[in-house]
Amino acid sequence: MAYRFNPRHLLDANLRRIAGEQIEKAIRDLTDREGDRHEGIHEARKRLKKLRGLLRLVRTGAPAFARNENVRYRDAARHLSGVRDRTALIEALDGLQERFHDEVETQSFAVVRTALELKREAAQEALGDGTDHLSQTLSALEEAKGAAEAFRLPAKRQDAILRRGLRANYARAVADLDTALSTGESEAFHDLRKRVKYLSMHFKLLEPAWPEALAPLREEAEQAAEELGRDHDYAVLRAEMAAEPESFGARADLDVVLALLDRHQSELRASAIRRCGRLLAESPKAFAKRIQSLLALSADEPNGAAPPEPPEAERRRAEV
Repeated sequence: MAYRFNPRHLLDANLRRIAGEQIEKAIRDLTDREGDRHEGIHEARKRLKKLRGLLRLVRTGAPAFARNENVRYRDAARHLSGVRDRTALIEALDGLQERFHDEVETQSFAVVRTALELKREAAQEALGDGTDHLSQTLSALEEAKGAAEAFRLPAKRQDAILRRGLRANYARAVADLDTALSTGESEAFHDLRKRVKYLSMHFKLLEPAWPEALAPLREEAEQAAEELGRDHDYAVLRAEMAAEPESFGARADLDVVLALLDRHQSELRASAIRRCGRLLAESPKAFAKRIQSLLALSADEPNGAAPPEPPEAERRRAEV
């Protein structure tokens, strides 16, 4: 079932299966000699984020396990982050150029892109061939696989643990949205992005409970997280430009890019806020209860069996 819960299985069984699958796939991503190395790193990092999202659902029932594994996954991803983070800034600049390609004709993007490419090359040289970092990540993943296989929760507490996990992340997202709206700070929007990304993962995990309803919510949360992620990339890019403006070419080129960046960032935030407002419209308690009710209903559905006959069916047969 990939990154999906089986509604008929307990929470800990779902975590063991899903974590094991994601860890194995991350190891393959990083050791595939025939694939693109940078793409493999990118895919592995995404899987580590999925694993961290999964942990959010068991934190209240297994705080030590969740804390330790979250640190393990986080640190493993950091070992792979250097060049990828540089690539993300280039992708953000390319996205900015694409957004305004029909409105603005300028060489300023090419000038700034060249500067970013040079910085990425420097990061690659500093990293070397990455063998040590890759080895550390693979070792951490092997250890994580063993920890996941051994994970257990008390059977009678698992429904309550799942409900509290859903509620905790949702409540944090609501609080982060309020903070972002009240402060307008980039870091607040970045925090919101992380919570909404985890929310999208939870929708994906629980989608089998009601695909027709939860899939659109997952897509909406993914889009909001994508917009907020690009907003964060722009904030990082702006900070780099402010710190070393001389490395990004002439001031006139820099000013063109910054003006367009500000405009697109405002658009992204406005769109993400609308999406988050809809996604986070109910109380955390009501949200968690609703999702868990759907999961319980799905678990009780007949598995391929014929639907029960209506009461009048037996009466009609008797009349015949």
